[in-house]
Amino acid sequence: MQLRKFINFTYHRKARQMKNNRGHILLVATTLLFLLHAVFAQTSNEITELETMCARYEQEGNRIELAKTQSKIGFLYRDKGNYRLAIDWFKKAIATNEKLGNTNAIKVLSTNIGYLQSELNNYDEAIESFRQSLRINEQLNKKTDIVQDLINIALAQQGKQNYAESNNTLNRALGIAQELNNLNALKTIYGMLAENYEKLGKQDKAREYFDMAASLRSHIQKEEIKRYEDQTKKAEAEVYASQAEKKKLSEELTRVYTEKELTLRLLEQEKELRDLREKEFQAKERLQKAHQQTTNIILASLIFIIILITLFLFVIFKQLRRIKHANALLSESHRQIAEQKQEIEKQHAIVSQQKKKLTDSILYAQRIQNAVLPPQYVFEKIFPQHFILFKPRDIVSGDFYWISSKDNIAVIAVADCTGHGVPGAFMSMLGIAFLNEIVSKMTINRHIVTFHASEILNELRNYVIQSLHQTGRPSEAKDGMDIALCIIDFENNTMQFAGAHNPAYLIRKGELQIIEADRMPIGIYKTENKLFTNREVKLEFDDQIYLFSDGYYDQIGGPKQAKMMSINFRNFLLEISHLPMSEQQKLLEEYYENWKGNNDQIDDVLVIGLKYTQHILPSETSEFQWENKTILIAEDVDINYFLLVEALKKTKAIIVRAINGKEAVELSKKQHFDLILMDIRMPEMDGIEATREIRKFNPTIPIVAQTAFGDENDIQRIVAAGCNAHISKPINLKTFLSIIKKYINA
Repeated sequence: MQLRKFINFTYHRKARQMKNNRGHILLVATTLLFLLHAVFAQTSNEITELETMCARYEQEGNRIELAKTQSKIGFLYRDKGNYRLAIDWFKKAIATNEKLGNTNAIKVLSTNIGYLQSELNNYDEAIESFRQSLRINEQLNKKTDIVQDLINIALAQQGKQNYAESNNTLNRALGIAQELNNLNALKTIYGMLAENYEKLGKQDKAREYFDMAASLRSHIQKEEIKRYEDQTKKAEAEVYASQAEKKKLSEELTRVYTEKELTLRLLEQEKELRDLREKEFQAKERLQKAHQQTTNIILASLIFIIILITLFLFVIFKQLRRIKHANALLSESHRQIAEQKQEIEKQHAIVSQQKKKLTDSILYAQRIQNAVLPPQYVFEKIFPQHFILFKPRDIVSGDFYWISSKDNIAVIAVADCTGHGVPGAFMSMLGIAFLNEIVSKMTINRHIVTFHASEILNELRNYVIQSLHQTGRPSEAKDGMDIALCIIDFENNTMQFAGAHNPAYLIRKGELQIIEADRMPIGIYKTENKLFTNREVKLEFDDQIYLFSDGYYDQIGGPKQAKMMSINFRNFLLEISHLPMSEQQKLLEEYYENWKGNNDQIDDVLVIGLKYTQHILPSETSEFQWENKTILIAEDVDINYFLLVEALKKTKAIIVRAINGKEAVELSKKQHFDLILMDIRMPEMDGIEATREIRKFNPTIPIVAQTAFGDENDIQRIVAAGCNAHISKPINLKTFLSIIKKYINA
């Protein structure tokens, strides 16, 4: 009976839900139509009321409320698509705000008039409105708004097909945007410059600016990664939901089987009770009739037999009805069980398929992650004696390691990203990409010798905060990473170190030294404005350096089922430090597995050991060797001179300096030089004039000019003065050395 009540209740509840859903759909559709009609009617009524209020405020002389109401009417007409009436009301509001001296309101209204005039193709009126906003922002020195006004003016000029004039306006905006490091504005400016140059037929310039704009769109890939992470989480949630539903069905089956068994037991007990009562009644009847007269024995016996037969037939009839009813219930139960079994198998198949898709995706992500990690031969080339102990907790890892080398200097990093598995792997991919980009940009702009480990971490923190759009709000996730990063100079036997939570260990002659890290992560944090500390250590041959995440010594295990702790980790490193690196890796892995025992691995594990030996990295400047060449550098700014000297250091060329153009001319008369690097902007005599003077008495010496940004006017003046070539600052090291090689060996 309880099973039948459950089935009837479920059926009627589903029927009511379907009926209610149809009613809800009709109600929502009717409500939407009513609301749309009400909104349009309300807008017209609101404009009429506001115009009446304007007349009253004008009579009362209430200019503040008058200006607000005029602006509101303009925005309502704009939203209705009536741009001309919107412009008229905005102009009235500007006149009222001019009497109030409210420059901020005038600026906003002028900008809106410019947008509407552009929509009406009235570009001259649009430019004048944007310039009115520009003049106000220049007075207030609001550089971000100045950039936006210049972009708006350039768009209107582009609409008039005045592409050259639009470029001049964009170049002005470009300088300010670069000063503000406004990436969104720079992307827009580069894209517009590319369009203008394409219209002017300058395809090289158009391609150059298009590439710049494309590079700034790289954050789109990061957004794709975030969406993929959300999809993965959603799929996992669906898996969990399916498992919960499966568990619920299993519990319902158990309850049905239990009810069936209880019903059968009750039927058997009732039958036994009836039999016992009947036997007791029969015994009493026999005792009573034994005392009757012998004459009544035959009659009593007949009556007893009739009654007995009747009762027997009645019991059989009742039992047959109960059995029939029980069989019907049992058949219904079997049918429901079969249907539920089919549904469970169907859900199980769906869950299995989803699990397979998720597993296949994660395995593919593992192949991608392994591909971006540095290959073994890269470490062997830089550190012949080393080991890498890498044990992800899941298929993919939130820990990663990274290495780069150039000019006998190596940069190594070990990082622990927020989360495990797929979320941690996403962060690790971002970390590797960011480190590649940061070091690449630094190498392009200056020599690797000038790098600082702390500088790389500061820049990495900025990349993480910007890419994850972190603002410091309490509700947002505190994603980021802990990292240990060192720069090893094989020529000067020094190591720079900077760390975010993760320190480094240095073992020298049986003693362990801890190189401390800063107590802050790579990511948004309460001390995000604090710079990372740069620590420098003098290295000796056979020093052993260990970089690691916290996953090794945070593992639960051991005799007390507790964390290993860093002190036990350090003691074990000291104990095995006399062994070769390959043996150390095996022993570290055995020690970890013995400590873990039967416990689950709680975190990704990454430990890297490096032995510092007398080892020279392959030089990238071997093709630039000018031991017997003399180069004159005419440069008045000390930092620029030092950067040029550093860039030429590996070439072994002899360097002579002139601090102005006049001194460069005098030195060229007295001494032989194989090449002159000439800065075009110097005191007393600039580089252009100095080049003309030198050409009068030495027309063959190679002269390479230096310009700040490669301006076309500067390049024309450089060529006219007699320079052989030019380089733009900040210099690209490889391009710079290739140009020098071309002329110094001529």
